[in-house]
Amino acid sequence: MKKIIKVEGMKWVHWKNSVINVLKEIKDIQDVEINSDSKEVVIESNNEIDMSILKEKISEKDLKLFKY
Repeated sequence: MKKIIKVEGMKWVHWKNSVINVLKEIKDIQDVEINSDSKEVVIESNNEIDMSILKEKISEKDLKLFKY
């Protein structure tokens, strides 16, 4: 299952890597790809992912989920 979300605030490479690592901690997420220019995060998962969990994990990194 593929889901594309938009994240506001990713300015440096370490944020990108940090978001990838924190999202991969969520059960069922297989892969995470980030395009910093478009602010898109592509998530591959085995099952539907609860958006409240995504928002919580992204906010832990002082970023904002603004489109999903």
